[in-house]
Amino acid sequence: MINRDSRGHSYFIVRAFAKDVFINQERKLGARRRSDTVLVSTINDADQGSADVAFRTPLAPYEKSKFLGSGGSMVARLKLKGIDGRAPPGVEPAA
Repeated sequence: MINRDSRGHSYFIVRAFAKDVFINQERKLGARRRSDTVLVSTINDADQGSADVAFRTPLAPYEKSKFLGSGGSMVARLKLKGIDGRAPPGVEPAA
């Protein structure tokens, strides 16, 4: 829906669309909390002709580690698997 403000600028009402995007994100991520909000930037000048809509939701802790490439060091993960990086007894390391 397109509305115009008192200065003649147009803006889009995207509440239903934003809600659908939020629900789809919840389904994909599974652990998303209902208290997360979707921020939508929708105000544009009438002469631009199209709306740039940006969605941003706070990241859950496990998502942050996925984006940052962390989630524990490689050494720690290998130790948890029982791999400590040293050669077994009787085997010489490669030169």
